[in-house]
Amino acid sequence: MPVRITGLILGLILNAFGNGLCISADMGSGIWTAAAVNLNKIFGLSVGMILCIIGILNALTNQFLIKRFDGKRLVGEVLYILFFSSFVDIFTNILNASGIPNFPMFIRAILSCLGVVFFCVAISLY
Repeated sequence: MPVRITGLILGLILNAFGNGLCISADMGSGIWTAAAVNLNKIFGLSVGMILCIIGILNALTNQFLIKRFDGKRLVGEVLYILFFSSFVDIFTNILNASGIPNFPMFIRAILSCLGVVFFCVAISLY
């Protein structure tokens, strides 16, 4: 069990960092994060807050799709999205403050690709 929890935590942090890198580089992202970035521009909420709202809606939808209430699953999904969305905001703010949005396009494209690699590796950890 400790190895599984460690993989989940490391995966969550690496996933959030990769998504934050893609957001900061502004050269592409995963589908949910891209949607959150666009909704951020429309509504002014942080990307993390939008990801959190989408994630909670997904967790609730999952309860209907499995055709029974699974409280443990719901709590786990909501906790995951709360931490994930918070870390995305934290990493995006740090990376934006480091000046990544002002880097040349070629460098930002490389960083965005690296961000995708990070969140793909992270997903394989959990």
